[in-house]
Amino acid sequence: MKYEILITRSAENDLVSTSDYIKHIILNPKAADELLNAVEMLMESLSQLPGRYPVVDDPVLKMLGIRIAPVKNYILFYTVNNERHQVIIVRFLFGKRNWKSVLRNDFMSNE
Repeated sequence: MKYEILITRSAENDLVSTSDYIKHIILNPKAADELLNAVEMLMESLSQLPGRYPVVDDPVLKMLGIRIAPVKNYILFYTVNNERHQVIIVRFLFGKRNWKSVLRNDFMSNE
């Protein structure tokens, strides 16, 4: 069964700001389009096989079921709701960023 892909507001903002940065600061619109296409292809593959990427190795984030999928120099973070057949994209961050801290702050501030 195909899973529905849901994108959080934070992840949507991450994607837009990343694309804008690559297009307007780095001045490489082709690279921005290629990155967004790669993300789209990844999300489509997650709808078919949501468990294909591992849960993060951080103990706190692991308890939340956050999975990690690489996309070029970036990382797409997502969770899977098997009962509802949904993949929830929670963030899209630069791979060299301190993403554990960003995700912990996101999830600890929502409690």
